[in-house]
Amino acid sequence: RISGGAQGSPDCSGSVAPGLPKPMGGSAAVVGAIPSLEEAVEATTPSTATRISGGSHDDGERSVLDDPPDPRKIEESLTFLPWFFSPSECANIEAWLDDTAWRGMRGLIDGPKTIDHTPSRTKYFFGHGYSYGRGMRGREELLPFGSVARIPDWVKQFVIWPLEMKGVTPPGWIDSVVINDYRAGSSIVAHVDPIRLFARPIVTATFFCPARLVFGASFDPVRRTPPAHAQTLTRGSVLMIDGYAANSVTHGIRPEDIMGPRRVSIVLRHVIAEALQAPLVKPDQDVEMISRLTQKAQGLWKSPANASVPVKLYLVRGLTVTVLAPSQDVENDDRAVFAAILEAGAVGKGGPKKLAKWQLVPVDDGLICHGGLLDEDNAWEESLRWRVLRSKLQPICQQREDGRQSVMAETLPRPPPFYTWLR
Repeated sequence: RISGGAQGSPDCSGSVAPGLPKPMGGSAAVVGAIPSLEEAVEATTPSTATRISGGSHDDGERSVLDDPPDPRKIEESLTFLPWFFSPSECANIEAWLDDTAWRGMRGLIDGPKTIDHTPSRTKYFFGHGYSYGRGMRGREELLPFGSVARIPDWVKQFVIWPLEMKGVTPPGWIDSVVINDYRAGSSIVAHVDPIRLFARPIVTATFFCPARLVFGASFDPVRRTPPAHAQTLTRGSVLMIDGYAANSVTHGIRPEDIMGPRRVSIVLRHVIAEALQAPLVKPDQDVEMISRLTQKAQGLWKSPANASVPVKLYLVRGLTVTVLAPSQDVENDDRAVFAAILEAGAVGKGGPKKLAKWQLVPVDDGLICHGGLLDEDNAWEESLRWRVLRSKLQPICQQREDGRQSVMAETLPRPPPFYTWLR
C-alpha cells in the first residue's frame, strides 16, 4: 500500500498554458512510464478482483457514519498510486480536458444534465448522472437515460483503458464518469458517494494542480473538526476509496486544500445493477400519454437519406431500441424481411449489423432516447421527430479595456434542433 503522496512543491504543469493545447491521438496514454508501476499496482491492489463487485456491501458499513472516525481504518481502506499517469500522459489528458471545457462553454456537449456550472467549478456527468446536493443525502437517484452524454471516447482510451490494462479495474466495469473542474477558492463538500447507487471502490484521478482530500473534517468557518486523515493527490495519481473510507466517513476538499489555480478530478464509478432497475414510470407521470407514445414508437424505423451520413435502422421493442446498419440500400428493401432476420437472431450473419442498444425512458413530457425527446405533438404514424436536448449555453466573457467583463453573443452555428425517424 502506498500512502501520503508527494510532499514537495505543487506540480501544476499544463494548468497555465497560454492557448488550447491540441489533443494527441494514437496510444500515448496506454502504458505508464514508471518501470515499477506494475509491481506497485500488484502490491497495492492484491485483492482488487475480489473487492470490485456488482455492489453488495456489508450492512454494518453502510448504516451510519463512524463518530469519531478511525484514522487507521481510513488509511487501510485507501489505495494510492502516485505516478499512475506519466507527465506526457497527463499533458495529453489535460489537453482533452481543456477541449471538453471549450466545447461545454459553446453548448456542443449532448445531454440536458451533462453540465452543472457555477462560477468556481464545473461538473460534467457522463454515462450515468445522478441527483445530488444539499438535502439529498440518502435520497440520491440516477437520472433517466439520455439526461447526460455518453462516456467520451478519449476518456475510454486514455483514462479507463490504462486502468483496465494494469488490473486496477476489471474490463467494462466503469460505466459512470464525473469530471470536476475546480478553480482556486472552490471546494468539494464533505460527502459519502451514494452507497445504494455506486459499487466500491470509488476511483479518482487527478490532473493539473494537486490537492488534499480530507476525511472526517468539518467545513465550518472556524474548522472545529480537523481531518482524521488527509491524502495528498498529486498530478497523475489514482486513488481508490474502499470499505471504511468510502462508507463510514465523509471525504471532501476545502478551499485551502486546493494547491494551485486549477485542479481537475476524473471520478470513475460502477453503477449497482439494482439502481438501474428502479421503476421507469413515476406515480405523477401521465401513464396514458406514455403508453400511447410507446405504442406508436414500436416497430422498425430508418433515418432519412443523407449523402454524408449512412442510413441507420431503429428497431423498437418495448422500451429497447436496437440501432442497426443495413447490409444494403434500405430504400427498396422490405422492412418485414429485416424484422424477420432479427427475430431469427441473424444480426451480423448476412443481415443488418447491430451498432448499439438504446433505452426509451418515460419522462413528464414524453419519451427520452439517446439525447432526444419525443412528445405527442411530434409522433405520427409514418415519422417520429425527436427534439434534441442540450445543455444551456454558457456565456462567453470578454475583458474590456476598463477592466469589466462584457458578455459576447454566441456566434457559433447551433446544431439542428430535431432529428427524424421514418417508417
